Amino acid sequence: MDEAKNQTKNQARNGLPEIQVIGAEAIAELLGKAETSERKRSHLLLHGGHHDQVQRMTIMLEPGTYVRPHQHSEQWEMLALLRGSCDLLQFDPQGRLIGRVEMTAATPVAQIPIGTWHGLYVREKGTMLLEVKPGPYRPNEFADWAPPEGDPAVPGYLATLAR
Repeated sequence: MDEAKNQTKNQARNGLPEIQVIGAEAIAELLGKAETSERKRSHLLLHGGHHDQVQRMTIMLEPGTYVRPHQHSEQWEMLALLRGSCDLLQFDPQGRLIGRVEMTAATPVAQIPIGTWHGLYVREKGTMLLEVKPGPYRPNEFADWAPPEGDPAVPGYLATLAR
């Protein structure tokens, strides 16, 4: 297998699953999708389905993407920065920004406790995260105090999160 063309694969070999690898070609594809997406992000699922006991995916994000503040009332969440930079934002239940973690090469991993209101502010083109949560899949619980994705108020709200 050409190392420069490694992509996520999970093929049986001698009855055993192949190790999943995300290589340069898969990263370039994710980046292209994020750059051309209206949402300015794309993802690649690494788990087999919604019922897997560990949910995991890579997410490619571009500046200007809106990750609406949300919480997980039954799950913790771990983020590992693979490239780029972003701010992990923490909010109180009323929507006041109470914490900001700069995710960079110096601080690449953050674990978000159950029930913590959080969001992201992407600072650099081609920012890539690995997200891990316990399964099974549960939808995000979005904050009522933050505009929904696609709302005309989103650009102004994002501007308040920049520093």
